[in-house]
Formats: sequence, C-alpha cells, structure tokens
Amino acid sequence: MAWSWQPQRPFSLLAAARADDDAEVATRADPPDVADLQNRFVAVASKVAPSVVAISAAEAAADADASLRTEEMNPQKLSDWLDKTTRTVGTGFVIDSDGFILTNEHVIEDSQQYWVTTDQRKVYPAMVVAADPRADLAVLKIPATNLQTVHFSHDYSLHRGQWAMTLGNPYGLAIEGDLALSVGVISATERSLPRLATKENRLYSDLIQTTAQINPGNSGGPLFDLEGNVVGVNTAVILPQKQSNGIGFAIAISDQLLDEVRQLRAGKEIVYAYVGVSVTAATPRQRHELGLADDAGVHVDSVEDGSPAAAPDGLHEGDIILQLDGQAVGDSDRFVRMAGAASLDKPAHLRVLRGGKALEIAIRPIRRAVQFTVSQENQRLHWRGMVLGPAPANHSGAVPAASTDRPAGGILVIAIADDSPLKKQGINAGAVITAVAGRPVPSMLELQKVLNDVPAEQCTLQLAQPAAVVTLGK
Repeated sequence: MAWSWQPQRPFSLLAAARADDDAEVATRADPPDVADLQNRFVAVASKVAPSVVAISAAEAAADADASLRTEEMNPQKLSDWLDKTTRTVGTGFVIDSDGFILTNEHVIEDSQQYWVTTDQRKVYPAMVVAADPRADLAVLKIPATNLQTVHFSHDYSLHRGQWAMTLGNPYGLAIEGDLALSVGVISATERSLPRLATKENRLYSDLIQTTAQINPGNSGGPLFDLEGNVVGVNTAVILPQKQSNGIGFAIAISDQLLDEVRQLRAGKEIVYAYVGVSVTAATPRQRHELGLADDAGVHVDSVEDGSPAAAPDGLHEGDIILQLDGQAVGDSDRFVRMAGAASLDKPAHLRVLRGGKALEIAIRPIRRAVQFTVSQENQRLHWRGMVLGPAPANHSGAVPAASTDRPAGGILVIAIADDSPLKKQGINAGAVITAVAGRPVPSMLELQKVLNDVPAEQCTLQLAQPAAVVTLGK
C-alpha cells in the first residue's frame, strides 16, 4: 500500500500567529482533562502489568535442565538460547492464578519449547495445556502460583470511539520484561477477515478494530478498556509496509469465548461441527421478494459433495436458510458460528425457503477436520533428549488407579534421541515414568512442576514396567 503525501502549504507569519493563539487557547482549556486521562493510562498500566507476559517460542527444544527451571533462568540466558534457533514471539495474559495463560494459537504453533517473561523480568518455562487452531486460542501453563489475573469485561456493548489500551511484546522487544503500552480507540466492532480466515483455516469474525498499536509480537495479548478490563484478545494486524504500524484487530470477549477458555484451561479439545455449505447474507432484493426482514436469511451459494448438507433431503444451492435449531440466521458469520457449535449427537434442524416455499430440513453434522490441535491427551514436553507425553489409560505401562497407591496415569516416553544419556541407562520409547524424584507424576502438569522444583541431579526416575529406578547425573 503506497502512502499519499500532500504538498506542504506556504508558511506565513499570520498563519503562525493564529496557530500560536489557537495553541494558547487549547493549552488553557485542555490540561486538566488531559492530565486526568494521562493519569488514568498510567494507573491502568500499573494495575494490569503483573497479569501480562511476553511469550517466546523456539522451533527446536533447548533440551537443557536449566531451561525447565525458573530459578536457573533469566532474560539474558533465554535470549542466548533463542539466538540459536528459529523463534516466535507473542504476548499472553494470566487467566488463573495457578499459572494458566491465554494467548493465540498461532503464537505457539510449530514450536517445541516455550517460555514467558513477566513485566518484572522473571522467566518461566511454559507448556501448552490445550489449543484451538480454528478459534486461534491456546492456554499455556507455567510452574507458578498466586499470580495476579486479568479481569474480563462483562459489558460486551463496545462502541466506536471508546478508549482502548494494549500491553505486550511488539517485535519481541519485551523479551526481557517491561512490556510495551499503546493507547488508541475502538475504531469498529463486528469486523471479519474472510481472506485471512480462509488462508489460515481459522474463524476470524466478530473482531474489534482498534487504533491501539498492535504489531507482530502483540498477538495473544489483552486489549483493555479504560478501567483495565479485558475486552479483546489481540490477534491480527494489517501492515501497510513492514516498518509501519497498521490496523489492529482483537477477538471480542463474549460468553462463548469465555466458555471456550474454560474448556482449554481444563485441557479439553474444542470440537466443531461441519455441515458442508457456503453461505452469504441474503441480498436486499432477495429479502424483498420473499417478504423477509432486512436482517433475515442467508443464501446457500454451494453445497459440498459428500457433505451432510448434500444428502438427498438436505440443502440445495439457492436455498435461503432462516433458522438453525430455532435461532434466527441473518448473516454468514453468525451461521458459521452456529453451525460449528451444533451438536454431533443429534440432527440440526433448519428452516429454509426454497422457491418461496418454507421447508423444515434435518441434517446430522459431522466432526470438522482441523489441523493438529493440543489437549490433555497429547501434551508434549522435551527433556534430556526425550519427547514426553501423557500415557494413555490403555497403555500397557500405565498405572491403573486400583493397582497401587500412586495416582493413575504416568508419563510416556514417546521418543528418545540416540545420544540421550537416559537411553544408555535402558530407557526406550514406550517406557512409562510414574515418579520423578520420588514424587508421582500422573500428569504432564505434575511433571512440569517437579522438573521446575527439583534440581536435575535429584531427579531419579521410577518406571512402571519393568520396575526400575534410574538416577540422573548433572
């Protein structure tokens, strides 16, 4: 995008004098309000800073004991490690005082190891708890407690012109702490980015557009109102050129989003339904001819072969969909969200107009295929040349709940490098670790806590089958 430059007008003493007079009037009138507003910005930044973190993701794991221990990390050491690999930077914010952090999925995709740096310059190792590529959301966990959490706004009626603030990690500049503040206004609401959504296979709708500067690295961070409440999750930016700030977008906070965040916090996979149609909002002419309200109905542009909608008694190209499971449908974004949230256990009921005749159609949605996602069943952690994950309940080495006084589960060695010192001590892929340093590790989150709390030389491993204890050196 090219910038348009306007010619500079000739300068005159008269114009300068008038400008000075105007500036003097403005100076006399504005300072009290400006000072109050400035103080509000300062107060909000101070209030929310402990809840916001800079995220660093590495394409290759550092595979060092110190990289998993908060007490052995600092920003300088983290920078040194990141300089040796391909990195991604982003922002996140604390949603649970026990160390759960919300960010964008695109911040953590394609990476193997993660860290967060607080505004106070403390570095924590992080692990992905769960991620939803379609919604572009992910939850991380760090080994920390008693963290300050953000407050979500419960007033979803945002308006153009409202102040907006963001705190984050633009271009990775806050990797050592001191997250960067930017201030602007809400430019628009209910924005959609269909081209980006198609390219990324994500759902980018119901977005907030803002003039608060959102740059690469701000992704996943919070958009605040003037009270310090989170109104959005910074997600996308349109940059006119690489060196320029552009137009920023944030996912609007809603009841649906908060419900999904709770599911991700619990390590649950987010499942979407799939119907198999492309729709656009009905045109004014179509609505007028059919006697519909100005905000009613979506037009079926195409039906995918072999999809649920392509059944003999399904949808046809040219149909106008009025309702889905009793809820009115007025635009394509709403229909896509409603269809994605439909139950997989029962048919979805649609009210349709076909050739001016009203029809009731039942379609049983199927599970939408999405790119690889993360949940409590497939969390990963890299340590000492091993790729570790939760042991499936039906794995031969998993610990049954009734067979021992240890908790059920365990940690599965998914893969191990040939040069790993543990392989020389008899640990192979498929082994199940039940305890580390004498502490049970029934889950990946428990493992993360043990590795953070216990020095490496004390981390003896207890295996399920064959029963063995492996001692680690430094």
